[in-house]
Amino acid sequence: LAAAILSRVTSHAVRKETRELPMVTVVIAAYNEEDVIGATIENKLALDYPKDKREILVISDDSTDRTDVVVECFADRKVRLLRQSPRAGKTSALNMAVPHASSESIVFSDANSIYASDALKKLVANFADPDVGYVTDKMIYANPDGTPRGEGCKAYMRYENWLREIETRLGSVVGVDDGIDAI
Repeated sequence: LAAAILSRVTSHAVRKETRELPMVTVVIAAYNEEDVIGATIENKLALDYPKDKREILVISDDSTDRTDVVVECFADRKVRLLRQSPRAGKTSALNMAVPHASSESIVFSDANSIYASDALKKLVANFADPDVGYVTDKMIYANPDGTPRGEGCKAYMRYENWLREIETRLGSVVGVDDGIDAI
């Protein structure tokens, strides 16, 4: 409540711009995600963003299933597979992948995150403001058929998203759901 009140007194408006779209690298960390990684990559390839300004890096954290095989099927569509071995966890995988990015803007996705078609444009528009270095968006947890998950989850995410909006007005963000964030 204190943050909500303070955000009404001091507001940091973010200057957003989408005229000049930057090159973007989408980094996806995966461990044994053969069931979902193909759909996630297809989703990222279908986003409303110029194909010549987007690349996708999938970092396999020593997957033992067919994750790597599925990812390699997308090699001809600007999707690169990196492999971390031995397994060292998501944070280590992301840290390993970032130096391989060929762009200044990096978007992090979970292996099962499906984005709205305009998600990349909305994320990078925030970087037009020189004070912005990190951006996140709203996560909506859904069942496989697309319906929202239980009432408790929906209520919690409404609270989290409300809190992020307040933090944004204060010029900061404390916590994010790392299925859709960018630096």
